[in-house]
Amino acid sequence: MGNRDKERELNSHWQYRSFIGLGFLFAIAVSPAQAASPSFDCAKAESSAEKLVCSDEQLAALDRETARLYGLAVKGPQVSGERKNHLKAYQRGWIKGRDECWKAPDKRACVRDSYAIRIYELRQGYADARSQDAKGISKGLLALECDGFDAGIGIAFISSDPSVAALGWKDQKIALEQVVSASGTKYAGKSFDGSYNLSTKGNEATFEMPEGKSFKCQIQTGG
Repeated sequence: MGNRDKERELNSHWQYRSFIGLGFLFAIAVSPAQAASPSFDCAKAESSAEKLVCSDEQLAALDRETARLYGLAVKGPQVSGERKNHLKAYQRGWIKGRDECWKAPDKRACVRDSYAIRIYELRQGYADARSQDAKGISKGLLALECDGFDAGIGIAFISSDPSVAALGWKDQKIALEQVVSASGTKYAGKSFDGSYNLSTKGNEATFEMPEGKSFKCQIQTGG
């Protein structure tokens, strides 16, 4: 083989290796993000809500916390008999409701809010669900006392990424997601009746409701 043939062969060899290397880097660049890890087996996910949870780490974190709190409640010493049956039935109904989020204009927000509100409900209704807070990502229920507001407000904070605050009063419950704020912490979200905002700085808070209603509040952390 002549020098020129050897040169062609060498050039061809390096071009091939460069092509393979670029192909490898391209494959890394376009490969999907690492799958999330909810409490259930994603290989068996059936509903569009479950599949969405399996592709989204925030939703997966909310799912794990919901499953953890439900497990504490349903296995706890303070829940037995008819109350346990009611809890199990309500959880099945909640799962069916979550799966109905395929009908929502913003499916992801619907699933996120469904989880956050269920976490609120479990923490509100079952003391056993509040028994191992160091192992989870949720806190509360706390009381949000607002000047001029005609009802007591309960609030649960959930340290997902981003964080979520779930609030309830009378027969209404809402979920607000943390957004960028110049000072303190701010949560924002929408419900059927409009937009809501909650701004906190220490135990001080401002709660803004639809129609321009705004309340100065205190987060009660004791007891």
